[in-house]
Amino acid sequence: MKVISICMVFVCWLGFTGAWADEETANNVLDYRFTFYGGAQFYQADGKFGYIKEGQPDIKVDLDDIGLNENEVSPIVGGIINFGRKWTLRLDYFGYHDDGKATADFSFDFDDVHFPLGARVDSSLDLDVYVANLSYNFIHSERARLGVGLGVHAADIDLEISGKAIVGPTEVDLGSGGADLLAPLPNLYVTGAYSFTDRFLARGGAGGMSLSYGDWDGSLFFVNAFVEYWPFRYAGFGVGYRYLDADVDYDPGNKKETYDFTLPGPVVYVTAGF
Repeated sequence: MKVISICMVFVCWLGFTGAWADEETANNVLDYRFTFYGGAQFYQADGKFGYIKEGQPDIKVDLDDIGLNENEVSPIVGGIINFGRKWTLRLDYFGYHDDGKATADFSFDFDDVHFPLGARVDSSLDLDVYVANLSYNFIHSERARLGVGLGVHAADIDLEISGKAIVGPTEVDLGSGGADLLAPLPNLYVTGAYSFTDRFLARGGAGGMSLSYGDWDGSLFFVNAFVEYWPFRYAGFGVGYRYLDADVDYDPGNKKETYDFTLPGPVVYVTAGF
């Protein structure tokens, strides 16, 4: 976090001094039809999951219970498309991916596999989040944008756990269990941006929704804030912070899967537009 803070101060200094020293005109980045970015997010993740079938105890397992690292770096990409002055589509992808090893501190069931106390557990988690938000800009000035809209976060969750137990001198394979779930989470969305100069701007957004439908019960909340410096006409770089909290319950009748994930962390990226 200290490094990110230094970077943000440096970006602000470059933006203001560069713009004041050599002010350019008619190059407002916010007016670009297409803007794309790519970079990395530094997670301080937290999460719990449960996989319950009839007759099994309702036990939730933390990421660190199965050896998954809560501090992880993953790639991010996305884009912004402006349809005229009023409509904006924002697309984002980010995810969390890790493999872990641990010794079970308590017994739990996952899929059809029972993992007893002391079992050696190998785990793999792939969590990909695909985002599409369409907003209407009811404020559209030379420097400012403010809009509201609708969108969806599609969370693709793939979790696998295998284990072995030591019985006397013998190592016994317990088997492996897995869960693969694509959870569509709709959201309401508020977005804004402000161009301090032609080189230096800020973007932000927030939203969320709680909804039950069919076999699904879920809630979502997210907020993000970014600062960008464009030293070149069509390219720049940015830093910021993104926070997402998602709770998903899937109950088709014969089982119940629960996933509670929090994915906060700073981001750094390069960006281009035209």
